[in-house]
Amino acid sequence: MGTPIKDITIVGGGTSGWIAACYLARVFEQKITAGEMTVTVIESPDVGIIGVGESTARPMTDTLRIIGIGEAEFIKRCNATFKIGGFFTNWERDENGKSSTWINPFYSQPTIQGINPGHLFSTFGMHPNGGPIGDTYSEAVSPCPKLIAAHKGPKLGIAAEYQGDIPYSYHMDAVELAKMLQERGKQMGVRQILDHVNNVNLDEKGFVKSLDLKENGEHPIEFVIDATGFASIIINKALGEPFEPYDDYLLNDRAAVVQLPHGDPTKIEPTSRATGMNAGWSFRVPLFNRVGTGYVYSSKFISDDEAVEEFKSFVGPAAANAEPRIIRMRIGKARRSWVKNCLALGLSSGFVEPLEATAIYSVQMGLDWLRSYFPDSDFNPVLIDRYNARTDRFYDEIVDFICMLFCTSNRDDTPFWRAVRHDMKIPDSLHANLDLWHHSIPSDLDLPGNVFFNASSYRAALFGKGFYKGRAFSQLADFDEVGWRNYIAQNLFRSENLKNKLPSHFELLQQIRKD
Repeated sequence: MGTPIKDITIVGGGTSGWIAACYLARVFEQKITAGEMTVTVIESPDVGIIGVGESTARPMTDTLRIIGIGEAEFIKRCNATFKIGGFFTNWERDENGKSSTWINPFYSQPTIQGINPGHLFSTFGMHPNGGPIGDTYSEAVSPCPKLIAAHKGPKLGIAAEYQGDIPYSYHMDAVELAKMLQERGKQMGVRQILDHVNNVNLDEKGFVKSLDLKENGEHPIEFVIDATGFASIIINKALGEPFEPYDDYLLNDRAAVVQLPHGDPTKIEPTSRATGMNAGWSFRVPLFNRVGTGYVYSSKFISDDEAVEEFKSFVGPAAANAEPRIIRMRIGKARRSWVKNCLALGLSSGFVEPLEATAIYSVQMGLDWLRSYFPDSDFNPVLIDRYNARTDRFYDEIVDFICMLFCTSNRDDTPFWRAVRHDMKIPDSLHANLDLWHHSIPSDLDLPGNVFFNASSYRAALFGKGFYKGRAFSQLADFDEVGWRNYIAQNLFRSENLKNKLPSHFELLQQIRKD
């Protein structure tokens, strides 16, 4: 039996590094106070933060609450706005060749009287040709689309922090969040060293023994977290853990990003937008003070200059004088995220692409798993192997969902969209589910051990994308069309009540920022 870990070093600051520092400082608060443990962040004074306006996943509220950051303070400091779903446009074309739109809501009805709502919608909510009779699928099972259209916030201004009428997450300024987390971390006893890592020294067993710092000399290591982003200076470079690219499955490897002013700051949408382009997709993330936007694309199908030109043409006059910066994205993951006494988090561990806001979420999940499998000085391989298995499953799940969004598109108008439909590999697990879903509707039985994407997400996407047009399913439950109409009426009543009750998104943010 080894001795307890007494020192944790995090290399790399930014959002990932400081979330890790604050989380661990809270978990080991008593030990840090008693002087029995230290948490140290070593970050370069010259390395900037990747982020033009970050969209986050729902569990972000839990992470901020655990760390002890007040929601109002976070919203003010980070110019945060609320997010209740994802808005997809031009990933598919309708029967007239026009761009179609669908929403993946953060909240939807999981069952209707115990029945999969997708089966009921396919039976009672669709015309024989597959189009919706009235509401779209997402509108039928969730109030989020109507709230997004009305620019509503997810809670009342008097509601408790991190509590809302419907689940939500945020759009926020990642640079400001990192500063806020740094302040919080120092309050909780985290040490900060501003310095460059010149070399990583290994012992005879291949463990990280120490770091050679440019100004502070040798820094001994007991347990180290690599949060150095795409550089991965410890897990990949020093320890030699192979990087496994996802380029067989996913094409996008570049992003042209820029910050723009709001067209109308009083109409801030509580959603991120993803719009299909010629060689990828454009994102729009509305913050309180500006809009983070850009073009995520494949360098195999468009040059950087061509991407910038297409993006500026798409945005219009607001982007006429913009100078987007180009980010080269490393799409894939380390074969193992935990090797010996080094754990990689965030971009050092892996990155799929920004489509589903999973970058920060991967840090949150990694920290939760680390807490469950926290080692002693022996670094028992059983703990490490289980952590890595969880990480593998997580990345597989993200790849499956994002591949599904691309490969089920009906666009055939550019080489990029033809390639994602016909040339790219489809993961075996997704292939098996798509075969199944030609004959059934996604249920949680089809997604054992899912971490992030549940059956509701797949149902919203597949119905929204027209996957079920022209398909019919036998209805085995005792539920008739009258029951469906009653449900639709009740859902409409709930949605209208919420829409009338909740303030506009802008008004809610103003009220929070004034308090």
